[in-house]
Amino acid sequence: MYGFTKAQAMGRASHELLATSPPPHVYMDALQREGHWTGELTHVRGGGERVVVESRMVMERREDKAALVFQTDHSITERKQMEATLRQRAEELLAADRNKDAFLAMLAHELRNPLAPLSNALEIMRQSAVPPATLDRAREVMSHQIQSLSRLVDDLLDISRITQGRIALHKEPVDLLTIVERVVETSQHYLEARSQTLTLSLPAEAIYLEGDVFRLEQILGNLLNNASKFTAQGGQIWLTVEGEAASPNAVVIRVRDTGMGIASDHLSRVFDLFMQADASPTRATSGLGIGLTLVRHLVELHGGSVEAHSPGVGRGSEFVVRLPTLDERPRGAARDTPRALAVQESVPRRILVTDDNVEGAETLAIVLRRAGHEVQVAHSGASTLEIATEFQPQVVFLDVGMPGMDGYETARQLRDLAGFEDTLLVALTGYGKESDRQQAYEAGFDEFLVKPALPGVVTALASQTRSRDTGPGQSAADS
Repeated sequence: MYGFTKAQAMGRASHELLATSPPPHVYMDALQREGHWTGELTHVRGGGERVVVESRMVMERREDKAALVFQTDHSITERKQMEATLRQRAEELLAADRNKDAFLAMLAHELRNPLAPLSNALEIMRQSAVPPATLDRAREVMSHQIQSLSRLVDDLLDISRITQGRIALHKEPVDLLTIVERVVETSQHYLEARSQTLTLSLPAEAIYLEGDVFRLEQILGNLLNNASKFTAQGGQIWLTVEGEAASPNAVVIRVRDTGMGIASDHLSRVFDLFMQADASPTRATSGLGIGLTLVRHLVELHGGSVEAHSPGVGRGSEFVVRLPTLDERPRGAARDTPRALAVQESVPRRILVTDDNVEGAETLAIVLRRAGHEVQVAHSGASTLEIATEFQPQVVFLDVGMPGMDGYETARQLRDLAGFEDTLLVALTGYGKESDRQQAYEAGFDEFLVKPALPGVVTALASQTRSRDTGPGQSAADS
C-alpha cells in the first residue's frame, strides 16, 4: 500500500517511515489516557504521494511486557479530494453570487447614468428662446448618451451569446492596419476630450489575417477605450502593432498606458466576467466589468491569445494580443470598408409603421414624414393588415415582439395578400440573435433591424425597393 520494501521498513516506527502528520503525541497521549484513538492521518508513500487515512488504534497493556498498539488504516484520499473540490466549488459559487449582485447594482448605476443628461437635454429643448448653440449641444449630448446605452446593451447581448456559445465569426481575409486606423479614428474624440496622447507604432507593410472585421474592431476598440478610461487626464497611451519580425506567423498588438495599473492579485482575474478592481460607489471609473471578458473570448475565437501585464497599482498596464496571420497576401484582398446601404435618391413612398410601443411608432413616423414620405401607423398585427389593405404601403416597418399576432405571423399574412409581392418588409426588434434574424427571413421579411435602429439606416431603407433576385438582408447593412 505504501511502497516500501521490507528492508526499508524493518526497525522503524511507522510515523517515521511514513512521515505521518499530525505528530505522534496527538494520538499517543490519547492512547495512554483512554487506550484507543480514532482520527485522520496523512502518510507519505515511498514515491512521495500523500495518502489520507482514517486510522483506528487500540492499545493493549501487558504487566510484564511492553504495550502493544493495534492500528488499522482505511484510505479516504479520494473522499478528501472530493470534499476539497466541493469546498472550492462552493467558494466559487459564493464568489459568483457576490459578483452577480455587484454586477446588478452596477448595471442599475450604468443604466441610470445616461438618463440624467438625457433628461436635462430634453428639458433644455423644451424651453423657449434657447440659443442655437445650446440646442446643438443638447442634441449632441442626447446622441452621445443614446450611443452609450446602445453599446452597453450590445455588450450585454454579446456576453449572453458567449456564455451560450452562440457567437459566430464571419471570417474573411482582412488588412489589420485598416482596422487599426478605423478604430483610432473612432476613439480619437474621446482621447482628445481627456487630453490624452496616443502614440501609434505601425509596420510599413500590410498585415493580413483571417478575421471578422466587426469583432476585430470590437477587440481593439475595447482595449483602447479601456486604456483611456483608466488613465488620468493628460496621460499617455501607446498602440503598437508588431509584424512577423517580432513573432513568426503572428501579429502582436500592444496597448500600453500610464494609468492606474493593476494589483498583482487582480492580474490573474482581470479577464473574468464582472471583474472590477474597484467596485466601490466612489470608484473613479464606470463600466460593468464585461469589456475585457469580451476581448478574451473574441481573441480566442480568432485562434489568438491575450495577456495583461502591470508593474503594480499606479504604474500603468499593458495588454498584449497575439493573432495568427496569413502566410501571404490574399489574392484580390483590399482594404476593408463596412458594407453600406446603396445610395438612392429619396422618392416619396407610402410607408406603414407598426409597433405596439405607441411612442416608438409615432417618433419613427415623424422621422419618415420629415424625409418626405406618406406614413400611417398601426399598433397591432390585426390593424396592420386592415390598414395595409386600404393604404397599399410600399414599405412596412414592423415590430416583431407584439402581443397577440406577432410580427412574424403578420409578415406571413401580408405576403399572402394580393398586391404585396413587391412590398419591402423590414423587421424592427429588440431581439438580435442569429436565430431571430433567420426566423424573420423565413417569415417573409426582407430586412432585419435591431432597436434602436439608426435614423439614417431607416430613411435609407425607406427609399429601397424590394428585389426578388437577391436574398433577404442584402439590400442594407445590418444596424
